[in-house]
Amino acid sequence: MMKSINLRFAFVLILFFYCANTIKAQTVTDTIGNTIVEISVAVDTNHFTGGYTSGPWDLNWGPDQKLWYTNENRLCTYDPVTQIVDTILEINSGFIISVTTHDDFQNNPFVYLVIDTNYYYGAGGLIKLFKYDYDLSTDSLYNPQFILQWNHGGEHSGGRIIYGSDDKLYVSTAEYYRQNDTLFNNSGKVLRINPDGTVPVDNPRGDYTFSYGHRNPQGIVQVPNGNIFVSEYGSSWDELNLIQANRYYGWMIYDGVTCLGNTDSCNYYDTIAVFPLDAARNPPSGIDFYNNFAIPEFYGLVQAVTGAIAQGLIVYTMNSTYDSVVTKSYYLTQEYGRVRDVCAASDGSVYFIAHDRNRADIHVIRNPLFNSIGDRSNEINISIFPNPANDELHILKKGVNGKETIQIINFTGLIVYDNKNMHDDVIDVRNFSNGVYLLKIFNQNSITTKKFLVEH
Repeated sequence: MMKSINLRFAFVLILFFYCANTIKAQTVTDTIGNTIVEISVAVDTNHFTGGYTSGPWDLNWGPDQKLWYTNENRLCTYDPVTQIVDTILEINSGFIISVTTHDDFQNNPFVYLVIDTNYYYGAGGLIKLFKYDYDLSTDSLYNPQFILQWNHGGEHSGGRIIYGSDDKLYVSTAEYYRQNDTLFNNSGKVLRINPDGTVPVDNPRGDYTFSYGHRNPQGIVQVPNGNIFVSEYGSSWDELNLIQANRYYGWMIYDGVTCLGNTDSCNYYDTIAVFPLDAARNPPSGIDFYNNFAIPEFYGLVQAVTGAIAQGLIVYTMNSTYDSVVTKSYYLTQEYGRVRDVCAASDGSVYFIAHDRNRADIHVIRNPLFNSIGDRSNEINISIFPNPANDELHILKKGVNGKETIQIINFTGLIVYDNKNMHDDVIDVRNFSNGVYLLKIFNQNSITTKKFLVEH
């Protein structure tokens, strides 16, 4: 649909719209591990209608450097620079569950939406995937093109979507039943789809199926090496799963690592099921990958938790090959109630939906020191090699006046090297564990950072 107000028509309209739709931030100072952060409201609860079924559901960092979020039957954006909230699509009926965009958005301005045809995601019924065209001149979506659908009962809907590095869409669906798993039955799976909606020729089967045996995967994300993870509601045990092609993920025989079937079923499925990397009682929703050292404690998989006992955000730090969990940490466990989704922005800030179903709003976490750099003219000119490093890390630097401090921080936020004199040109990393590190050089005027990998 076309937007009701075109902001480009006149300065008066722009000024009015800005005043009416700009958020006045409510900011608190908190800590994430060793990092001091500021947490403020990005989109407050007044932008959502209130009540059990309402509010934001999915967050996505848009190609326009804005936060895109779903709000019942609307797709909206939040501009962190101007703090303007806008609606770029409103459908006549239904509940928008998830959004993603084509990776090459400039040449392929396509937006993909997962839409529940009922009035909210938990009412049961039919869920559909659409492809929309985006119009830059009106900042709106048009020409909805149906791709596929699946049935669901109650609140088990899945419905998260990402655009993968292999130029394919990946969609999570809910409620797998083996007896219903016929060709093009899309329930209880991770689906793999061509951008035009067709079936990839290299899919495991002749349909969209990529993996199967899922109960309710409410989060899906891809990490830098291409691995795909889903965060999944179990019955008693909630799961973090690494997705592999044409593999079975246990439901309804297994819940986490617990077998629900008889002895024969357990013995059989034990040989074919993929077991979760983590199984615990922390009902998950959205998940994202944080690849920034503004908040080093967040480096890894950041998962929203919607449990009745407030569990905030969970961070899984991964090994260097992203196939096992190194540590699992909980943050913001009391203040923000059920957290529905989380989104890592390109500037190192993190957005999350707080107080799900109860005065829901969207908060943003920022490192004020990291985000206040702005002017990069005072940065120290450094280069590092080799990268990855094995035994020694060499530093070439210019513009050093002897007052700088050099630190190295690992992916859990721990300072593993600290030198306040800036004399070292070679750093011994033989005792460093394999993984990602941040080299930080700072003085009173600037912070300069370099990311490097240690691989022995």
